[in-house]
Amino acid sequence: MLKQKYIVIITIISGIALLGLIAIQFYWINEAIAQGETELENNIVSSIDDILEETAKYEALSAINNNDPYQILKKLNDKLNGSVTYDSLGNTFYFNSQNTQASLQNDLLNQLMSEMMQLGQPANIEERIPKRILDSIIDQSLTKNGIKTNYQFGVFDANNEFIYGNTNNLTNLQESKYLINLFPMDMFNVYFLSLHIPNERKIVIRSMWMMLGVSALFVLIIIFAFYFSIATIVKQKKTSMIKNDFINNMTHELKTPISTISLACEALSDKSLAESTETRHRFINMISEENKRLGTLVENVLQSAVLERGDLKLKKEELNIHKIINKAVQNINIQVQQRNGYIDVQTNAKNTMVFGDKIHISNVIFNLLDNANKYSSETPRIKVKTSDVVGGILIVVKDEGVGIAKEHQNKVFEKLYRVPTGDRHDVKGFGLGLSYVKSIIETHEGKISLESALGKGSTFTIYLPTIKNKEDD
Repeated sequence: MLKQKYIVIITIISGIALLGLIAIQFYWINEAIAQGETELENNIVSSIDDILEETAKYEALSAINNNDPYQILKKLNDKLNGSVTYDSLGNTFYFNSQNTQASLQNDLLNQLMSEMMQLGQPANIEERIPKRILDSIIDQSLTKNGIKTNYQFGVFDANNEFIYGNTNNLTNLQESKYLINLFPMDMFNVYFLSLHIPNERKIVIRSMWMMLGVSALFVLIIIFAFYFSIATIVKQKKTSMIKNDFINNMTHELKTPISTISLACEALSDKSLAESTETRHRFINMISEENKRLGTLVENVLQSAVLERGDLKLKKEELNIHKIINKAVQNINIQVQQRNGYIDVQTNAKNTMVFGDKIHISNVIFNLLDNANKYSSETPRIKVKTSDVVGGILIVVKDEGVGIAKEHQNKVFEKLYRVPTGDRHDVKGFGLGLSYVKSIIETHEGKISLESALGKGSTFTIYLPTIKNKEDD
């Protein structure tokens, strides 16, 4: 298992590498967004060129409809050297050849615009390009260049007076970077078109949602993998330390009764000692007590394994919790009295019947009383109190012992966890007791909580549902 300093070094190096990867990822994402914004601006500029072209075409066609096409086309045909044929009524005209059509279309449009100017153009902007027509041209031009979003536009005259538009928010229009001369060939009647695209950055980000989403997902996966890996290493290190401590405690706990039994057997093998009936009985009782102790230690370990696998089978029956408490107090009271201590029992509850496993419930109460005795540094003063609550019964076991520091209170119910006692080694155990207690209480649909402070003792509170409550439910 890795040493603590190596774990810290690996965590720091991995964290720096992870932060570096995330920083690079965000840098490239920001670059991609900036590039997208540039591309969007180019598309808007291309749309503006299309708007100018379509506006010019509309104005030219309007001029044809409002003037005599026969006279205009006749004048144009003279300038184009007879490249256009038309009937006497001016209803139909066409180019004389495909080559002529391809080469002279733009010339025809330019000549037509020039003729329109000579014939006289309307001074009213709404007659030259109505608002709805301009709005339609802008929409089609933006769509053509892949820009599908809301937009704002407005037309201003040379004096910056607002003529018309699709919004009253003139601030956005006046501050827009897309401001163009709507009729660049007209030197006398100057009108400007201002185009505003709200939230350009959001448009770019929305168009890149898949790439951004995948990038964010990969970043989250990397962060989770890093956290999971470090958490696993730390947890394994902690588990290894706890298991080593457990093995050391178990070795010590098992070694003592084995040594005692071994010494008793050697004593019994001595004929001079074995002749005394009193001595023989004393050693036999010693062997019997140490054998029971070994059995109890092994049983605790086996019970812990059963609870961890979830294979615990309870033999539930109706129990009077006060009888269970009194029996446990009777069993532990001898040890408490040997230390000049006492146990104050206050059985105040009225509804005392619970549905549970007698052996395991008894073990729970005994374990709490045993801990209260073991962790009382001087004379044990233990209080056991019961009271009725809605739906069940509360059992409180309180001592005035060494107490438990706040940072350890959330861990005392973990398997194999033992509260550090510094240089004290007189308190024996495997760290299985409270874990066992919590598991048994929860399998009986109950709850257990702890209140403690260093030097002021500990208070364990158990809630168990009563039979009356179960029948009412």
